[in-house]
Amino acid sequence: MGVLFRTCKLIIVSCIFFFSCTGSKADFDYTIALDPAWYSMHAPGREADLTAFTTELILEIGKLEKVTIGVYERSWSNLMYALQEGQCDAICSTMQPYLFYEKLYTFSSLYLMTGPVLVNLVKAPAKGLDKLGGDIIGIQRDSNGSIILEKYPRIIQRTYESIQQALIDTTKGEIDGAIVDILSAEAFTQDLFQGQLKIATPPLTQEGVRLLAMKNHKPELIKLFDRGLTRLKSNGKYAELAKKWRLAEPISK
Repeated sequence: MGVLFRTCKLIIVSCIFFFSCTGSKADFDYTIALDPAWYSMHAPGREADLTAFTTELILEIGKLEKVTIGVYERSWSNLMYALQEGQCDAICSTMQPYLFYEKLYTFSSLYLMTGPVLVNLVKAPAKGLDKLGGDIIGIQRDSNGSIILEKYPRIIQRTYESIQQALIDTTKGEIDGAIVDILSAEAFTQDLFQGQLKIATPPLTQEGVRLLAMKNHKPELIKLFDRGLTRLKSNGKYAELAKKWRLAEPISK
């Protein structure tokens, strides 16, 4: 059953790309490129979901804004080159809008957050990290979980080689929760630990995916993308797409 489901997903993704990539650059009002391997992110096993979600989201925004948008694949090593050489009008990027980047590029709003969240028991009361005291929270070695928890000295950290083991210990009550990147958290809470664990906080950092365009190059693209994104969130289509591709929206602040 699992193999059949994955096969069907790959067929769907292929159909989406056949639809969105057919034609030359001149056939579209705007063109956007993405790396289907999502090399700049830690998303093992989620690449097809991310690609399909992003493609469908962009196409839906195009429909709302009454423009045609072509979505193209580029390898991570060629993605920025394609943008700088004018081979596309924007790229999907995890680059954050720091001041020194904003002199060169225009950033859209985040359309997908990928930062870490707190995962704990479904029955646990809703609390932010600032309300925890004496709680034991698991983090994965070499992740940014330790940096995040430095701001909360009353929380006790426990380091794990595997975040899955931290989640298992959470279900057993041996620790009170774990800091997990939201893509993994969504996958775990909707599959292996469904009904046992929940995402308890919004993403704790501003990491995520945005559109990135060269400064002053078709600035209306970023504006219409942001406007369309807001409309999709308002009419429920964003949540529908996120659920379809197992990228359920995180809880609001």
